[in-house]
Amino acid sequence: MNLYAGPGKIWMNGTAVWAAGEVGEIRAVVEQEVVDVAGGMYGRMTAVQAGVSARISLEPFERWGALGLLYPAWLGVSVGSTTGAPAMGTRPHNPGGAADSPCKIWTPDGRLYNFARAAVTRHPDLHLGLASPLFGRAEITALVATGKNLGDAGALYTITESGVADPGGQMALGDFARGAWSGVWGTAAGFGGGSGGVPIQAEEEWVILNEVQYAPLRVQRLALAWQLQSVKFMARTRPYGPTHTQIDAAIGVNSGRLLGSQIASPATAADLVLTGPAGHTITLKSADVVGAGYEFGGTRLGTGEIGFVSTMQFSSGAPQPLLVFS
Repeated sequence: MNLYAGPGKIWMNGTAVWAAGEVGEIRAVVEQEVVDVAGGMYGRMTAVQAGVSARISLEPFERWGALGLLYPAWLGVSVGSTTGAPAMGTRPHNPGGAADSPCKIWTPDGRLYNFARAAVTRHPDLHLGLASPLFGRAEITALVATGKNLGDAGALYTITESGVADPGGQMALGDFARGAWSGVWGTAAGFGGGSGGVPIQAEEEWVILNEVQYAPLRVQRLALAWQLQSVKFMARTRPYGPTHTQIDAAIGVNSGRLLGSQIASPATAADLVLTGPAGHTITLKSADVVGAGYEFGGTRLGTGEIGFVSTMQFSSGAPQPLLVFS
C-alpha cells in the first residue's frame, strides 16, 4: 500500500511555483458533475456523467518571477518587457489559438500529476507588506485536452506513481519579494506628489485586489473553453501620510464630485506608483481615491482604509495597460 504525503511544486509554461508557508499546500480536485435521473414511482434511481474539470489551488511562494504566469498580458497587465492590453473574449486555455499548456505537479519522491490543458483562472490578490506573503490564493483550472473526448485515456490528467525526474525550475531567493512598500499618487498634496513630497506609508500593508470574470463555454454540460469577460483592479490601504482633510478633498464628495460624475475622470485620475524591495514597482494606472475612514479610540491609527480604483484608458481606440509590474 502507498502512503501518499509530502510537498509538491508546479511546473507550468516554463515557470516553477511553490506553495507558501512551512506546510504550504497544493490541492488538485477533480470536479465531476453528475445529473440525477428520477421517476415519479421511485424518485431518484441513477445518474449520468456530465461535465468535468480539475481545480488546482495554492498560495504561491513570493517570487517576482512568477508574475508572468499569474498575470497574463490579456488581463491588461504589463510584466517587465511584456506589455499588457485588456482583451475581452480571450480563451485562457488556448489564447490566440495556442496549443494546450500542461500544468505539472511534481513531488520529491518522483510522482507526477500531469493536467494536459490548464490555465490560471483565479489570479491572486497581492499583499504588499512585511507580515504577509506576496500572493493570495491562486487557482488553475484544467479542462479536457484538445482533440480528446471525455473518457479517453489521459483526457483530463495522467498520474505517474514513481521515477519521474524534476521537470524544471530551481528554487532561488534572488527574486524574493517581501518588504516595506510606499506609494505616490500623482501630484496630490499629502499623497507623495510634488516637490519634496513624502510617499504614503501603509499602516500594515497595501492590498491590490482583482476582479477578473471568466465564463465557461459548454456543450452538453461539458466546458470546452473559458472566456474572459471583465477585469478590474483596485488598491487599498490604511494610509499614514495624508491628513484627513487631504483625504476628504481627494474623495471629493464634499468638494464637487456630483451624483453620476465619473470616478477617475481626466481631471482627477493619476497613476498610483508603489515602490518596494529591490526597487520593484507596481503601477495602478489612472487611479482615483474612493472611500474614507476616520477612527477614534482602539489600538490602531486613526485613519481608516481608503481605496484606489483604476480606469481603462485608450490610445487610438486601443485599451492601454491597467497594471504595470517593473
